[in-house]
Amino acid sequence: MQQTLPPPDRHDSAMREILTVLGVWIKGQFIIWLGVTGLYLAGFGIARTPLWPLLAVLCGLASIVPHLGALFALLLVLLFSFLGSGGDTWAMVAALGVWALVQIIEGFVISPRVLGRRLGLNYWLVFLGGIAGALIAGPIGILVATPLLAIAAVMFRRTRRNQAVKY
Repeated sequence: MQQTLPPPDRHDSAMREILTVLGVWIKGQFIIWLGVTGLYLAGFGIARTPLWPLLAVLCGLASIVPHLGALFALLLVLLFSFLGSGGDTWAMVAALGVWALVQIIEGFVISPRVLGRRLGLNYWLVFLGGIAGALIAGPIGILVATPLLAIAAVMFRRTRRNQAVKY
């Protein structure tokens, strides 16, 4: 006699959907990391920042940690540009300009659009969610804001679907 598995209950499929959304978030973070690293490579190369390929890769790796990695990247930019240029003010300003431009593009364009699109969230919601997370829980709030929004969106969609079926 063949044994059949019971049909999955609502909670099981909800958990699968949440895990899928978290996997999509991780893939989105990887895409963002690649984009940010590419921007650093181009920017530091154009600005002729000392040891620019190494600096770009290190700053890109730092960006794996959302928002906090930007501070570490800033420290790296200051260190590399100061030591590599012998204190040349214009070289430091150019390197800082590249860092600032990459941060603006990443924070306002790449992250909200990549994560929003992949997670089915409006990119403004992702952006504002990050700000709200920072205000509520500081650095940890920034890290968990987007995945929590994605999970909330899954639960909201499932609730609406279940209510639509009842009527």
